[in-house]
Amino acid sequence: MKKVALKIVNAHKIYAPTKIEDLDEKRLVPKMMMRRRLTRNSKVMIYLSDKCGFEGGKVVYGSCYSELEETSKIADAVVSELPLSPTSFQNSVYNTAPSYFSLLKQDKDEIITISSGSKTSLDALKTAALQALVSGERVLCVAIECINIKNIDEINRCARYLEAGVGVVVEIADTLDTAEDIQPSKMVGIIDSLKDLMGVAEMYENGIDKILIEL
Repeated sequence: MKKVALKIVNAHKIYAPTKIEDLDEKRLVPKMMMRRRLTRNSKVMIYLSDKCGFEGGKVVYGSCYSELEETSKIADAVVSELPLSPTSFQNSVYNTAPSYFSLLKQDKDEIITISSGSKTSLDALKTAALQALVSGERVLCVAIECINIKNIDEINRCARYLEAGVGVVVEIADTLDTAEDIQPSKMVGIIDSLKDLMGVAEMYENGIDKILIEL
């Protein structure tokens, strides 16, 4: 195991009980055709990247449930024996959100997508640390869950916030001195897959800008 220190350059988090209302899409995505195709995860990702001041570069994106809304539309169409929507099919893959970000920003750098259950945001952060260590560059690490779909109340037993996301921009710190261990968020109702990265954003808000990562 190797420990590295990450400097948190910027961080931002956002969440809502059902739907995040103001994601500033018209300003951030001026082309209407692209804006109309965006998924909820994509809108949150573009918003977070803007709030973090990240215009392009290496991206690590994490989501446990991915494009749940588009997947549910496909499932409904199959059950109802209706034609599948080509847009929903295109938008149902795990890398949809960072792909729209790269198209918007014309970013040709590397994108890595992570999904690993409750450890999703932690594993995404570890991957971002490896990216920063190897490249010597700043990396945007984002984790997003948007699960506000039809009949979600019938299966949801733990999430109070059906839409939530967090983004951090990190780079390798010069030394391990003063770096602190990650403190997962204790916020009630946040999906477990977001808690580690959400905790990092909270640490940044509280003046802690250096964290330890064990690789």
